[in-house]
Amino acid sequence: MAPVLSPLRSSPLRVSWARNEKDLLRAQRLRALAFGFSPPDTPEHLVIPEQDRFDPFARHLIVTDTNREICVGTYRILDYRGAQRAGGFYTATEFDISPLSPFLEHTAELGRSAVHPDYRSGGVIALLWAALARILMKEEIRYLMGCASCDLTDPSLDLDRIYTYLRTQAWGEDSLMVFPYRHYPCLFRPGQEASPPVLPPLLKGYVRLGAKILGEASHDPVFQTADFPVWLSVGETSGRYARHFFRSGRTHRNPIPS
Repeated sequence: MAPVLSPLRSSPLRVSWARNEKDLLRAQRLRALAFGFSPPDTPEHLVIPEQDRFDPFARHLIVTDTNREICVGTYRILDYRGAQRAGGFYTATEFDISPLSPFLEHTAELGRSAVHPDYRSGGVIALLWAALARILMKEEIRYLMGCASCDLTDPSLDLDRIYTYLRTQAWGEDSLMVFPYRHYPCLFRPGQEASPPVLPPLLKGYVRLGAKILGEASHDPVFQTADFPVWLSVGETSGRYARHFFRSGRTHRNPIPS
């Protein structure tokens, strides 16, 4: 399995595409573990995989710990052609995305990001983002779309403060606003935005890159999350965070597999 990119030779972590059903199954089992559908100590081969109808039409990045031979990170990428075969984007199951129709041909959807509980120090997600940067540069994808989830069972997250922060710091253009099918109500509380709230790591990363939030949250009762619609114009990525990942994507020697 050819790597998308590899970190330092001393690291056991390798990033690659899921090439076959076995690789995909490992990614799906990791998702089930990371999303709390299986106890954390469940052996990989006993985890019931988390899967949906979009998986067969998407590409899946996986991070493997070569010392333990387990999948420790994954990211799903569904491009426009894959979405056509799948009957649409996953985001369209939660939101009416018709305002984005003129841009979808050049859009890739990111989703099902998962990191093994033992590997959440930041290194795995950094590898996934660096690999993603290489893919974006190779394929000239102009826009990224997805759902950024807030865990409704996490007491450390204040959804009203998160919503207020997003409204004032990362809100998208009115013409691009999408509409949730299962609206999750959040209160806008002006005056709190000066003190940034605790954000889920993925949502925080998107905002740092310059992503925009395209409207109200959608309630996902299966995952017990409030999902915000995220939109990123790749040409408008901003700040040191973006430069770090896109520089990482350029400097690794290993080719992106076709």
